[in-house]
Amino acid sequence: MRMNHRVCAVAATAMALGSGVASALPIVLDQTAVYRYINATAATSLGTPAANWYTPGFDDSGWFVGAGPFASSPGTISDLGNVGGPWFPGPADPIPGAYTQWDVNYSPYLRTTFTLAAPTALTLWLAVDNGVNDLYLNGVVATAGVNAEGAAYRWEHVFDIAAGDTVAGVNTLALWLEDHGEATGFDLMITFDDEDVNEPFNSIPEPMSGLLLGTGLAVCWRRLRRHHR
Repeated sequence: MRMNHRVCAVAATAMALGSGVASALPIVLDQTAVYRYINATAATSLGTPAANWYTPGFDDSGWFVGAGPFASSPGTISDLGNVGGPWFPGPADPIPGAYTQWDVNYSPYLRTTFTLAAPTALTLWLAVDNGVNDLYLNGVVATAGVNAEGAAYRWEHVFDIAAGDTVAGVNTLALWLEDHGEATGFDLMITFDDEDVNEPFNSIPEPMSGLLLGTGLAVCWRRLRRHHR
């Protein structure tokens, strides 16, 4: 979604600068997490997975293994590097030059897990070019779609995950990414809940007008903080 300056001005007026320090939040899923994946390249293409591919009990042992970030080239990783200030967890390039190949015009399926001692409120930080067709946590689909033209930037999409969406023990995150050509890029982190009120991972959908306004304000708010850190 591309927001004009007027909407961003409204966002700046409506919101006061937060004080949450995301860089200090405990990390439960790092940006170099290991994923089981398929269909990121011609060599890793296995066709459409079984209908239950996103569920915790699905057997992904036959899938390929790769660590984040995913990208089409080293140049794409530089697009992911605008991290800084107290509002963006994780270093810009945790393992310089390291990434898993995701070729253009491919739509890979990814799965990974993380462990919690107890149900915990979390924040999911996402950068992707171009988008996510489906995003699941413990078999529950996110109500918010992620699809935007342009390069992937840390962290352009931020979601609050309620404690009730998590479980004590192993939690399963599953994503179906998609690309429109030219370049790809994907990276993701999950931390303990930050202080900001972000878009909820799973909620009852709002009326369209309210959804668009809320999404627009959230996008502008993150851009304002990124450019005024």
